[in-house]
Amino acid sequence: MPVQREKSKSLKGILEFCTKLESQLSVAFPPKDTGSLKSEIRDFLFSFPNNFPPSSHFQEIEGYGTKIWNLCTRLRRDVESDSSDEIHEILLLTRILAFLMLDCAHQCGQATSENLPRLMRTGVKSGKSCIEYKNSELALKVLGKVSSYQVLLKKFETDITKDDRDICEKLLAEYYVLRTAVAWQMEQFDIAEHMYHKSTSSMKKLEANTTESFADVLHDIGRGLLNRKQYKLSVIWSRRAFDMISGWQLDELSNDASELRISILQALIKALIGVQDKESLIEARRWLDMLEREVGDKLVVLLLNLEIISAPINEYFDSHAYSDVIQRIMRAVYLTEPNFKLLMFHIRKLNDKNPSLGIHALEDLLSTRVLVDGRDEYIEKILVTRIWMDVGHKDSEDGTQRLKAILSKLLANIKKPISSQATLAAQTLLWKKIESNYSAGQYDVAEKWCRLAKHPIFEQTGESNMARISRLVPLLLEFESSVMIRKLLLCALAKKEIENAREVISTMTEVEKNEPMSRFLMYKIAVRCDDNDMAVECLHKISSSLGRDPTLLYACCLDAKQMGNKPQLLVTLQLVLEKFSYNMPPGFHLPSLLRLTISLMNGMIDETPISVPDPNIDIVEKICAAFESAASSIYQVRCSAKSVDHFWTLDEHEWFSKNSYNLAIKHLSDWHPKQIVRLLKSCLVFIDQHLSGVNEQVSDDLSLRKLFCEFSVTTALIVLARAEDNIETRLQNYLEIRRHVASFEIVLKKKEETMDEQVTQDLNRKLSILVSFDFEAACQLKAWDDLWKIILKANASKNSRVYEIMADCILCADVPTQVLIDTLKKIINEAWKTEILDTAKLAKYMRCLFQIAISENTVLAEQLLDQVHSHAEEAFETDQRYPTEELEWIATRAFNYAVDLYCCHDDERCLNWSGKALNIAQYCMDNGALKRTLQNKLVKMKLDD
Repeated sequence: MPVQREKSKSLKGILEFCTKLESQLSVAFPPKDTGSLKSEIRDFLFSFPNNFPPSSHFQEIEGYGTKIWNLCTRLRRDVESDSSDEIHEILLLTRILAFLMLDCAHQCGQATSENLPRLMRTGVKSGKSCIEYKNSELALKVLGKVSSYQVLLKKFETDITKDDRDICEKLLAEYYVLRTAVAWQMEQFDIAEHMYHKSTSSMKKLEANTTESFADVLHDIGRGLLNRKQYKLSVIWSRRAFDMISGWQLDELSNDASELRISILQALIKALIGVQDKESLIEARRWLDMLEREVGDKLVVLLLNLEIISAPINEYFDSHAYSDVIQRIMRAVYLTEPNFKLLMFHIRKLNDKNPSLGIHALEDLLSTRVLVDGRDEYIEKILVTRIWMDVGHKDSEDGTQRLKAILSKLLANIKKPISSQATLAAQTLLWKKIESNYSAGQYDVAEKWCRLAKHPIFEQTGESNMARISRLVPLLLEFESSVMIRKLLLCALAKKEIENAREVISTMTEVEKNEPMSRFLMYKIAVRCDDNDMAVECLHKISSSLGRDPTLLYACCLDAKQMGNKPQLLVTLQLVLEKFSYNMPPGFHLPSLLRLTISLMNGMIDETPISVPDPNIDIVEKICAAFESAASSIYQVRCSAKSVDHFWTLDEHEWFSKNSYNLAIKHLSDWHPKQIVRLLKSCLVFIDQHLSGVNEQVSDDLSLRKLFCEFSVTTALIVLARAEDNIETRLQNYLEIRRHVASFEIVLKKKEETMDEQVTQDLNRKLSILVSFDFEAACQLKAWDDLWKIILKANASKNSRVYEIMADCILCADVPTQVLIDTLKKIINEAWKTEILDTAKLAKYMRCLFQIAISENTVLAEQLLDQVHSHAEEAFETDQRYPTEELEWIATRAFNYAVDLYCCHDDERCLNWSGKALNIAQYCMDNGALKRTLQNKLVKMKLDD
């Protein structure tokens, strides 16, 4: 009974879900949230029970199943084929749900034979839809239900009508077809084989459309095996597909059956070729001959012919037969882009085997199809391919003449010059031929190829290419001109005849000058004659023409260094680094280039006379940029898991770390703080990214250097922050100050125990300064919650000046009153505990605190009176007594407040405040004058009562 009740609840849940779904799909389709609806239906399907007990709701369930099925059918017709996959999947899931509903109604009601054909039909349709969308999991669920109907078919053997039985048996046969397809999709080949044999027993019961579908399934299996190169299995399944579809006349099948039959034969022939034995190849030829007799020169037949001719099992490649088939393809097909690419592919393949036939086939394609059909868009590809064919093979006597005739024919037929891209490709191939012949000393042949390269069809070529070719004509004398000019320059340089070299340069054309090697030689001349303008021009020309290869620029650097021309060396080094954004290509050592650049600039700064005002601002900026680039490179290398660091060794780290720090300290007073900050930040990166595994001494040195760096950069940042007008920049500086102070504290705490006492004392003094800077930064950043923590850190310094700075800072800050009171009180208390705070300073801060508190918090003010009294009492016994003027001010101010309380008739508090004022007044160094005055005033107030 409990199980029965649970099933009843399940049925109600199904009805509720279907009611909601039917309403939702009827109102608006497609829905807005397709993903959510799809997931909801899918989850419901997979939780759908397999079995149901009898129920009175079976008619209602059947009604909803029918409604949803019909609704889904209508929506499938209305939805466009290019709709999203999610929409089609929703319809698929909905259709399966409708089938399961009908099956549920059948189980819950009186299972009769009349329902069986309908159930099997809907199940088969649902299964087809699942296979169509390659959803094998759902297909199995649906077809599992259909399979169970076999039992019902036997059960109703006496009750079911003959017509219904025939329908069910045909549907069962179709079930085997679908089950075979699902098994193939799930790569369950043994099950696919089993289902195929099961289906053959029902072959006579298959209708024409089912037979065609089954043949299509078998063909998919054969084609899939062909794609996997399982040729023997592909032959088996393709034969089965052909046998299946051949059991019917084509006029009994659909319009697509003929194409399916051709496709099956194509897969069968390809598989037989792939088997690679003579018997299979003979069989493939037999099938192809049959297909050719049936359909003639169809493209598929001709391509299969080419495959058989070029099959590896053949003893030799029949070039003439291959060429004949290509000619047939030319005549048979429309010259579309895919067909053109296909022809070009096979012509190139023919060219590999027989160049003369390949060239002939290409020329035929040009003459008989491309020019005749007016397909100018293919001319450039044929032109480049034709040149490539000639370039790739040995020269013949009439080769250049024949190619020239083709070029002239093209020129006469084209409506516009060929594009620069095609020109470049063609001339690149021609240049390759020219170079090979020239290197081999075949000057006559090279000249002929040069003349071809100057053919009018190439008028779209650039000036550089035309000039390059023109130097080779006639008899290649002009080619040697460019080489000779560079040789003359080298000779003049070797003999140090700079004026002669300049004369040679004056005779060069612009194209010759702009060649990179020529520019390099011109640069060397410019350096030797101090022609800085020409040197810079040459550098930029070389840089813009070299791409990612810095070899010539590097050679310029070496030459400038050898000549001792530091300004030119610096310009060249900077150009090398900037060209590659400090990311050098393989073969170049970035740390060495940066070290050389930094050392050079540092030397130039040292050589500058002190009397010259700010002569090196630009150089200083470049030094900072160089160190930053080194730091960035190290950081990227250390953070990248893929990169292997062969450059940033321990020695490189040490050099950049020490030099950035020393340079910053050396120029701390004469360089701008921003530049100091940049150098010190770079130094910190060098230290933080230092290689692991160093010995203890190196580690201690690095930690000490880091502490000094953190201290120096913080002092420079505090200068920048105080002088900065931009609020955002100022706050950013203060934020950095806090980070550097925190870093200093961490390192100091870690290394404090291993340091000398003298060093520790010095670092603690530095820490006290940094603590005051941290307090100032926290005030500026309004980090009020951090102030107490910072005050507590000041205890370690034992320096009263820290407390004074913090007190002055909080008094000057734009701070909430309560925070001001609490913080100032904390500062005073902590300073007094250390017994290092001067009494006069204490008195001043107590007065400030009391003045604020009496206006904002009288309870605190009253407590402060007790504290002042305590401080004054303690100081009275020492040489440094509490200042009388401070006591007089506080006592008087407290007594005046007592008078205010008296006027408000608050007698109790009046007496309390006046008593505290008298207690403080007694410590004034005035022989009790103030105390007596206050007492008299108090007595007078009492008498007035």
